[in-house]
Amino acid sequence: MRVLMPRLVRLGSLAIALLFVSPFALAQLQPPLAKASAAKSSDEAEQGLDLSIVDGALPAEQRLIKVQKGQRLRWRISSNQAGELHLHAYRLHAAVKPGHTAELAFTVHATGKFRLEWHGAQDKASPKEAAPSHHHAAPLATLEVRPR
Repeated sequence: MRVLMPRLVRLGSLAIALLFVSPFALAQLQPPLAKASAAKSSDEAEQGLDLSIVDGALPAEQRLIKVQKGQRLRWRISSNQAGELHLHAYRLHAAVKPGHTAELAFTVHATGKFRLEWHGAQDKASPKEAAPSHHHAAPLATLEVRPR
């Protein structure tokens, strides 16, 4: 008991000292490794993707885009034809002109599969009655958002 008593007194003194330390001082005690790992995880969450649409189509390897809920996406979109890219359910769109790159940056919040559709400028130029509807055509790609 005599050996334990000085240790308990030191622990008690430390506990009392911690009660009087400011929150700012406590934040400074956070290990640098924890701060670095938090920054790293937020950097890893952003996925950049170059979507190059040629004649209204994407390469086969880009037709299914898999991500996790909460992930930040940044898409750079180019096309050899003028048109508009739509991500349904997210209500996002980007106008694309040949020789220019459009960008969509967003955080995925809903899980599921979402259609990415391309509407070429020639689709808009003709009247709806004369041209078939492309709204239910095969999607340009599918965004698959999985839960974390």
